[in-house]
Amino acid sequence: MGEIVAVVNPIAGRGKCKRLWPQIAAYLEELGISLRVEFTQGAGDAIKLARQAAVDGAAAVIAVGGDGTLNEVVNGLVGYPETVLGVIPAGSGNDFVRSLGLKPSDWQAACRLIAQGKTKAVDLGQVNGRHFINVSGVGFDATVVDCANTWGKAHFSSTLAYVAAMLKTLREFKPSHVKIQLDGQEVETLSWLVVVASGQYFGGGMWIAPQAEISDGLFDVVVLGDVSKFELLRAFPSIFSGKHLSHPAIKFYRARQVRVEADRPMMAQTDGEVIGQTPITFQVRPSALRVFSN
Repeated sequence: MGEIVAVVNPIAGRGKCKRLWPQIAAYLEELGISLRVEFTQGAGDAIKLARQAAVDGAAAVIAVGGDGTLNEVVNGLVGYPETVLGVIPAGSGNDFVRSLGLKPSDWQAACRLIAQGKTKAVDLGQVNGRHFINVSGVGFDATVVDCANTWGKAHFSSTLAYVAAMLKTLREFKPSHVKIQLDGQEVETLSWLVVVASGQYFGGGMWIAPQAEISDGLFDVVVLGDVSKFELLRAFPSIFSGKHLSHPAIKFYRARQVRVEADRPMMAQTDGEVIGQTPITFQVRPSALRVFSN
């Protein structure tokens, strides 16, 4: 194998990545993986570092950090399908690695996966000129993400940050009337959120799309319709077990392209970062990237 470049975000997970990195580096060396290491210093750095590595012909680029770091590395690798993506979870949420069959805290297993050298092609989503590998959403979840990133993570651990942000957002948020185009189908409804998923998990362990496949060429689309705030709170724990899909207010679809329009602007997030607002269109790019996988 050619050169392997690790893009490391030392501030991921409120400094957790910086603390873990010496152990990760030593373990990778023990597994016989030699690296060139690049540390990010600010937003957007991981995109540039990953892209430069791909331009220079790197065989693989490993994202070391959380889902935000991963998203940037993915965006840097778009257009360079020969460069394989590796993922070592060392941030807050680490949701994407769950769809690879890994525990979000098990960085050793992620290192071993890279050492094995097996890869698979996975889909990417494209929205507002940006790509994502895991989950995007419009409405309540994006507003919660914004609150979690600006307020929650400063006070709580990853899962608690999202739960606390959800409770804070719930007080002020109002559902909107949305029009959703799913390939040739059109759906109109009052909605709290529209989730567009390639991976299965978001929000620090919420199993939002239990049937999603990261390489099937389709988004799983989960729409939460008109429910009271009390009912939303009552049903909320079921999202961690995937049982929320049986709730009568939730509708499930599959599509290659999803467009969401709303009667008033709703925030949109992708892989845990706010990226815009409605109207917004999501497009799947099948088998756009290779990832180290079982």
